[in-house]
Amino acid sequence: MLWQQQHCRVGSGSPQHTQPAMLQRCSQPLSRLAAQQARRLLVAAHASSQQQGVSSTAASEAESSSAAAAVAERARAASQRWSEQSTVYYSNYPLDRAADARRDEAQVQAWFNAPNARLTPVNGARILVTQQHPAAASSSSSSSSSSSSSSSSSTNGAQTAAPQQQQQQQALLQPVWVSPASELTCAVNAAVPPLFLGLDRASGAPHFAVQVAAAEAEGLAGSDGARWMSARNAGPEMSRSDAALMAVASGLAVWNLDAQYHGTTGSPTTPRNSGFSRSCSSSRRSLYPRVDPAIITLVTGGAEWCLLGRKQEWPRGRYSTLAGFLEIGESLEQALAREVLEESGVEVQLPSVRYVASQPWPFPRSLMVGFYAAAAALDGSSSSSSSSSSAGPVELLSHQGRMAMMDTGIKPAEVSAVLGDCRFLQPPVPQEGEMEDVRWFHRDWLSWALQQGSEAAPGGFMIPGEYSLAYRLITGWLQQQKQSVPQTVQNSHQESGSNSSSSSSSAKGIWLGDQVPQVDIDEGVFKYVLLRLTDSSSGRSKLLVRGAAAAAYHNHILQHTKGQLQKLCPQGTLQLDVLGGGRIEHHADQKVISVYGYSAAFGPAVHEVTAALLQRWYPFYDASSITWSYEGY
Repeated sequence: MLWQQQHCRVGSGSPQHTQPAMLQRCSQPLSRLAAQQARRLLVAAHASSQQQGVSSTAASEAESSSAAAAVAERARAASQRWSEQSTVYYSNYPLDRAADARRDEAQVQAWFNAPNARLTPVNGARILVTQQHPAAASSSSSSSSSSSSSSSSSTNGAQTAAPQQQQQQQALLQPVWVSPASELTCAVNAAVPPLFLGLDRASGAPHFAVQVAAAEAEGLAGSDGARWMSARNAGPEMSRSDAALMAVASGLAVWNLDAQYHGTTGSPTTPRNSGFSRSCSSSRRSLYPRVDPAIITLVTGGAEWCLLGRKQEWPRGRYSTLAGFLEIGESLEQALAREVLEESGVEVQLPSVRYVASQPWPFPRSLMVGFYAAAAALDGSSSSSSSSSSAGPVELLSHQGRMAMMDTGIKPAEVSAVLGDCRFLQPPVPQEGEMEDVRWFHRDWLSWALQQGSEAAPGGFMIPGEYSLAYRLITGWLQQQKQSVPQTVQNSHQESGSNSSSSSSSAKGIWLGDQVPQVDIDEGVFKYVLLRLTDSSSGRSKLLVRGAAAAAYHNHILQHTKGQLQKLCPQGTLQLDVLGGGRIEHHADQKVISVYGYSAAFGPAVHEVTAALLQRWYPFYDASSITWSYEGY
């Protein structure tokens, strides 16, 4: 349904201009590169016509027109591929920006007055949105061919393909569009010209944004349920292409409002290039929207841990990657190391910094640059190189632990992998004025907590939504870890003489063991067993801690766990080995756990390993509050 407001027309008295011949011949505007090549072709054709006569001129013009159109089409197709292939939110810009045509004021005015021109009102950082109909929302979330234009309110919208996403959220909001653009006639802020956003790639329909005056903004809300929202808050509830388009519209409008006067001379500035630049009236100096680069990074410790923090003003339970702006004279890598040290007290190894992706964040004008980085180990080396084999299991265990290791059959590689990795983690210290809390999270617990959701996860734990670069960094790291063969598996195969083909096959994708929580214990005082879960089809394995207050015997815990695995894997490829047992005293209200004693049936477990696994699974407990002892029963 066409959404309109009945006021006087904007630009209705502007003269119509005839399109240049090249633009008449081409159904789409040329990109900068295509336009330059087209002009060279036309110049060559003109020179040739002077030498060869009228008939030769006609042939040359036809050939030049065809070549220019082909170049333009290739440029548009490449731009569309780049937009559609991007998996980063706010980067799926759905329109041909047609940047080369912005300087042609006559052409832009003609596009604004065109009957298929579409316009969206903005008010500073706010955009006008309406609720998407359920049928349209379902379609946009399930189909890769949904378009930002067709999902909008106007019936004249063109079909613009959106990229297929592995996790496409359901679009709940859509921007309000007016078509034709000249129908919107409320008072427009004269400091901001109609902002030319680009042309639909399929139909060529021009798209604009107009900054409406604050006094008139509220009069636009209410029709068809339209309401004003900040582009930042509305973006996650929109389709990726709509979110990218509205972020540019609001960011550009905010910049034009902020740049009405030159910062040095104080003179008024005049908008140029359809709002993408301004000119100082006294110095004639050009001003352009500033982009503030910022780093965002997931810091890892060893192969199994990552560093996350939270600010006090964030919602309860929310943790994210560390981030910050660049300072003058800094490289991206140096800014990363400084920000991580300032916010967490953790030192990063600069050679480990690896670029992942960038994300436009025009709220109002940032560019997030994402990295992975490895924390330096406590011994000064890179934590990524401080493998579990750097210290043998004998050095990591007490005398009783060594005896238990020999009696229960736990493998030395398993002991080294569990105890060796966390020995080198720098203790994070939240810096005053920066972060409320910063701590290490083990990948197994992090994967489990994200599967539970914030309502079921301990403390309401959650990370930023999938629209954020932080989400991509965290989930990308978890996926990489799942697809790699843990050092424990490799060493276990070497010790048992297994062939390498079984080890390599375990690296392919997710295995069923990822669906089994590593720790499952009750509160109070109860018996526990340490178990090894092995997938006989791939050879992958992991250690489990199971404890139940209702279990009279350690064997009851074993049998109950076997029953759970049988339901998960009826084929029976998941097998359990008992590695001893003992008792656990767990006071959740005090965040204290004590591991001690032994099992009469299975012998004592290696309690140091059990305590380390519990530290992984209870990241909000202080490491010193999880203790072990071989005394007692």
